[in-house]
Amino acid sequence: MKSPIQFFIAVAILLATATVAAQVYKWVDKDGQVQFSDTPPPPGATKSEAKKIDTGTTAPTAALPKPEDRNKDADKRKKEAAEKGKRDAEARKKTEADEASCKNTRLVIRDLESGKPFKRTNEQGDSTYVTDEERQADLAKARAVAAATCKE
Repeated sequence: MKSPIQFFIAVAILLATATVAAQVYKWVDKDGQVQFSDTPPPPGATKSEAKKIDTGTTAPTAALPKPEDRNKDADKRKKEAAEKGKRDAEARKKTEADEASCKNTRLVIRDLESGKPFKRTNEQGDSTYVTDEERQADLAKARAVAAATCKE
């Protein structure tokens, strides 16, 4: 079995060869085609040029967001989603309340327009029939509420 030192030396040699710059040749062949190769162009090639490419470089790490920045962004998105959920729930509750109010108001308008006599209980607990003037006033109030809460 090989010693750990030999293993680390082999790994170091492999890593060192990965950072060596490579040379790439570009030329136009006799048919007018652009060619790329790691070997020099043939003698009949035109417009040849050699370029060095550093194979050991990687993408700059400054362009990558830091983990704490990604966490902040994720927390911000979660918070915004929770707030949006609350707003949506409140909007649904308001819509449901408006629909219930509209339905009840339409029932009251229907009863008031029917002309049937009905009683109302006052603060003392006495029942009295609603007069035509009270009926018309209640009908005007109910129509105003319906105009405000009903979408139709």
